Amino acid sequence: MTTPAMRFGHFGINCFDIKAMEDFYTRVMGMVVADRGYVPQADRHLVFMTLDPGEHHQFILCSGRTEGKIEKGPFRGGGFGSAINQISFHYATLADMRRAQARLTAAGRTDGTPICHGNAWSIYIRDIEGNPMELYVDSPWYTPQPCGELFDLSKSDEEIYRETEALCRSRPDFEPAEQWRAKLAARIQGRLNEIAA
Repeated sequence: MTTPAMRFGHFGINCFDIKAMEDFYTRVMGMVVADRGYVPQADRHLVFMTLDPGEHHQFILCSGRTEGKIEKGPFRGGGFGSAINQISFHYATLADMRRAQARLTAAGRTDGTPICHGNAWSIYIRDIEGNPMELYVDSPWYTPQPCGELFDLSKSDEEIYRETEALCRSRPDFEPAEQWRAKLAARIQGRLNEIAA
């Protein structure tokens, strides 16, 4: 596949309390501070974070948030109505996501909502300033979105996989994720070819 001329780079949010947010995203979510900065003209502090040594930053915190309020309470998908719909963190396995959930619980974030999307398993929860976050693991299946059913992360991986496959097979246009990704790759390649022409 041709390398795209553009790819998603990074995400930044403004913070009411940048020190508390840095602590949350490093200690609880496991991000690493790669750099810091200060913009004197705007009196804004910046914290650059990453989990990829090839990326100077994937996530930026900036001081000086002035609008909005700290939202609270559970939700079942994106944070509709707030400035940020969601900040999503991809995990390799359900065990990794369980460990992340345990860190969040230890940090007092106990109102997460586990949702099975068929093509992924997610936990929706808020950071300490109310920004909606999603922790997710891809499943090996594709089903059209939106799809969202509550699921029990305390069940074994085998039970979760079995229930999720049954959910996906019960919906129209079910197929293995690899097959769906191959079709998507062809569509993306076609678009890149159009742009390059």
